[in-house]
Amino acid sequence: MKKAMLLCLVLCLPAALLSSCGDARFYETSNETFGIELNPPTYSINDTKNSLDEAYLAYHGRYYKDKEALWMSFSNAGFEVTFYGKVLEGSFYATAADSDLNRPYLAVAIDNDLDPDNMKAVRLTSSGAYSNATTTKNGYTLHPHVILASFENEGKHTIRVYKRSECQNSQVGVISLSSDGTILPVEKKSLDLKIEVFGDSVTCGYAVESDDYYEKFSTRTENSTKSYANYAANYLNADVSLVSAGGYGLYKSAYTENLKPDNVAEMFSLADFTYDTNDSNRHSWDNSKYVPDVVVVALGANDASKLATYSKGSDDYNSFLSIYKEKYVDFLSLIKTTYPDCVIISSSEIIPFSDDIVLKTDEAVEEYNASKGNVVTRFKDDAYTTSKDKTTPGAGHPNQEMQKIAGRELANCIDDVLSI
Repeated sequence: MKKAMLLCLVLCLPAALLSSCGDARFYETSNETFGIELNPPTYSINDTKNSLDEAYLAYHGRYYKDKEALWMSFSNAGFEVTFYGKVLEGSFYATAADSDLNRPYLAVAIDNDLDPDNMKAVRLTSSGAYSNATTTKNGYTLHPHVILASFENEGKHTIRVYKRSECQNSQVGVISLSSDGTILPVEKKSLDLKIEVFGDSVTCGYAVESDDYYEKFSTRTENSTKSYANYAANYLNADVSLVSAGGYGLYKSAYTENLKPDNVAEMFSLADFTYDTNDSNRHSWDNSKYVPDVVVVALGANDASKLATYSKGSDDYNSFLSIYKEKYVDFLSLIKTTYPDCVIISSSEIIPFSDDIVLKTDEAVEEYNASKGNVVTRFKDDAYTTSKDKTTPGAGHPNQEMQKIAGRELANCIDDVLSI
C-alpha cells in the first residue's frame, strides 16, 4: 500500500469521526450476541466487595475514584481479583452503552492466561434484546449482575479485567464485585517491569478484530489487549499502562483540532478524558502512582494528517515540522523529568506514514540525546513488511498479525536496552 494512500484513507482517525469518505464500499456490521452471556448459570450471591477496597482489587492502568465507583476508561485499564467459588459478577456504570459505535467492551483473562485470543469479551449494553442495564443514574447506565467468569466446579480463580475499547468513546465505572463463594484478599503479582505507552489508535488496537479494510469502525472490533503494547508487556512479564486515543497526535492532528485536549501530550497527567474535557471536569492523574521503568512514545501518524493539509515545502508546511520537532523534544523532557530513572523508547507506528514526520522524529531524538546523553532509543519495527497478512482493517490499521510481530520486536528492543 502506498504511503500517500495511507494518509488519505484516514489512518488513526478517531471512531466518532470515521466516515466512508463518500465511498460506497464502506459498510457497517453488527453482532447482537457478541460479548453477551447467552446461557447464564444459576447462582446466589454470597460475598460482595466494593471496588474502592484495595484490599481486594489490584488496579492496573490509569483510574480515578469517586464516592461510588472505580473509573477505568483508558484502553487496557482495569483490575485483578481472586475468588473462591463458581461465579464472579460485577456491577458497572457506563456511558454510551446504547450506541453500536461507541459502547464499552471488556476483556476478561482467567487464571493468568493472558493470551488475548483466550480472553472472554463482555459487552455493556443498554439497548436491544440483550441489554444488561437496569436504569440510569447521574447520566450513567447501571449494569448490575454482569457475569465476568463462571465455572462448573468450585475453585480458586484469578480474574483480570481490561477495558478493551478506548476512552473517548465510552467510560466505565466498577461499583462492586460479587461471588457465590468468597472474594479473597489481593495476591500481589510478581512482575519484572512497568511500562507506560503513549500512542494513538494503533496502540488502542483499533479495528484489530476486523478483517476488512472497508468495515466501518465500532468498539466491537477494537481490542487493546491485541495491540503491540499489550503483546510486548506479556512477552516481558510486565505491567503496562496505555495513554492512547484514536485520531490524536503528539502536537496537532487534523482530526482533533476543535477538541480539548487535542493531543496526547496534554493527557500526560489525566486519568481519563472525553471530547469535551476541560478544567472544570477533568480527572487528574498523579504520576507518582505508577512510575514506569520504560516509557514508549508511539505517535506521529496523526500529526501527519495535519501536515498533509499544507502544500509540501510551503512556509506553513515547514513551520509545522519545526514545531512538531520542538514539541517532541519537550515531551521527551517532560517524561524524563517526571520519571528520571526510566528508559524511553521512541517507536514507529507499524503502518508506514509521512517520511517527513518520521525524519523530524529522528531529529528530535538525536537533539534530545545530544543534550542529555543518549537516554532515548529510536525503535522502528518491521511488522508491516514481514507480516504475511497485508490486510489493513479499519481504513488502514494494523491487523492482529502485525500487532503481534511489532509487540515481539518492541519487547526485544526493550530487553536489549535494559541489558546494556
